[in-house]
Amino acid sequence: MLDFIGTGSAFNTELGNTSAVIRKNNSTILIDCGGTVFHRLQQSNIFEGLENLYIVITHTHPDHVGSLGDVIFYSYYILKNRPTIFFPNKELIQKFLTSIGVSDEMYHLNSSYMVDVNDTQFGDFSLEFLPANHVDTIPAYSFIMKLNEKKFYYSGDANNISAKIIDKMMSGEIYRIYQDTCELDYQGNNHLSLRKLCDLIPQELRKKVYCMHLDKQITDKEIKDSGFNIAKIHVI
Repeated sequence: MLDFIGTGSAFNTELGNTSAVIRKNNSTILIDCGGTVFHRLQQSNIFEGLENLYIVITHTHPDHVGSLGDVIFYSYYILKNRPTIFFPNKELIQKFLTSIGVSDEMYHLNSSYMVDVNDTQFGDFSLEFLPANHVDTIPAYSFIMKLNEKKFYYSGDANNISAKIIDKMMSGEIYRIYQDTCELDYQGNNHLSLRKLCDLIPQELRKKVYCMHLDKQITDKEIKDSGFNIAKIHVI
């Protein structure tokens, strides 16, 4: 369902900042917008014919919002439309965008935890934001998206998966998980190590999990040997 633009952690620049899109005709949903994202969006011609752009932001670290201003400017000045941004903390995202010169009239903002959208191309889709365990300095969110009557979970940057999400996956309510995964494993890690992911997800459910936000230390072989999938970059 998701076409990834990049799958790397902040320091794994070879894979690019973790971000993904869902496209249908002239509508696109963009998940996060780190520093490498605008360039890759231009390279892939995603902006061509674009009329409806929805941007889901999980948190405001640079590898997730570093080129958000560029995307908004391009949409407003070149495409002549205003993207819609979904982020639960209204004050924080407005303050950030104002600080980089993005004025309120350049975008729409929906800061609800529960979002329902009716789009001309996607039809009805919904978002449920969930607080994520990441860092103490800024709020971070995971989310559940329902699209085409199917739900997936996107962790953003998170060092845990709640029992609620695992229960929903076991019951079949959530059909896929995209999870921040790293090799580094130490107390206080802000990301989820592969070892901990193995502890959380039963073997029979691992085929439903796609690892992303990968650090330099982790290998494809380790992920696959553990029974998980790897989020693949499709947009270059």
